[in-house]
Amino acid sequence: MDRIVLRKPKLHFDVVANASHVTFDDGTQQRRNFPWVHYVEARWDYADLDTIKIVIADWIVVITGHNLGPLFEAIEDRTLTRVRAQPELKQDSDRVIDTFATEIRFLQLPPGAPAKRVGQIEFNLGA
Repeated sequence: MDRIVLRKPKLHFDVVANASHVTFDDGTQQRRNFPWVHYVEARWDYADLDTIKIVIADWIVVITGHNLGPLFEAIEDRTLTRVRAQPELKQDSDRVIDTFATEIRFLQLPPGAPAKRVGQIEFNLGA
């Protein structure tokens, strides 16, 4: 029988109003800090609800985790300041209602891929 958890969900990430930067910690090799001014987009596909992809500066930050809705909202609002991968939480049945990252990967954008949106989008209208 499933155990009922009677507590408020814990968000295993930090937020502040008007965050100027965000830090991603993979928990094993590196912690990276980016200014929010270099944020391009975040993508959370319905087909893969355990993964958020963020394009920031020249990097794609891939966050895999559990119950990622609140984390995506913090990214949307640019209030996220810190998130660390904690894969051990995946094994804890008391964490079923919590939000946490189990893996964070850093992928460099391919050469020639636009890292930042600059100014207005130009359309070739055949003029």
